[in-house]
Amino acid sequence: MNNTIKTKDMVTSALLIAIGILIPMIFTGFPFRIVVGPYSATLMAHVPVIIAMFISPVTAIFTAVGTTIGFFFTAPVIVAVRAASHIVFAIMGAYLLKKGMGAIPLCLLTGIVHAGIEALIVLVFFTTGMSTPAEGYSVISMVIITAGGTFAHHCVDFIIAYIVAKALASAKLMSNVPELI
Repeated sequence: MNNTIKTKDMVTSALLIAIGILIPMIFTGFPFRIVVGPYSATLMAHVPVIIAMFISPVTAIFTAVGTTIGFFFTAPVIVAVRAASHIVFAIMGAYLLKKGMGAIPLCLLTGIVHAGIEALIVLVFFTTGMSTPAEGYSVISMVIITAGGTFAHHCVDFIIAYIVAKALASAKLMSNVPELI
């Protein structure tokens, strides 16, 4: 029984990782990808990680790590390092779900953590000289754009993931979808 659960977690994670890597590769133009200086956001890029978070902590960990590795092959380093923040919010969110947190507070809390970590990464990259802000943008403006953009992007993707998860649950293909509150 335990091996079946592990196999199911691995297969589910592998499918979500594949989708998570394909989304930013396929949706490359407006309105799916928004770019402000070195900040970019691809609509639905977080959906596989958030769905994994709804499934289990193990699935969340595997999916977040796998998609982060995928970003290192398909995106600039600063974007790939920002993607590593998904590991933190996915693990945190999966455990909060196990404790019974509703979807709305979970979205807000994981969104704040996600945005804070990405803003910190941008601050470190720009203040250490590993990257430079785009022409016309200060370090502070890029940190603010990253924090605000990431929070908004996280919330939109959370809503999409929730709708998809509820549809999968209705089709008896998924359980563990939290109530809204």
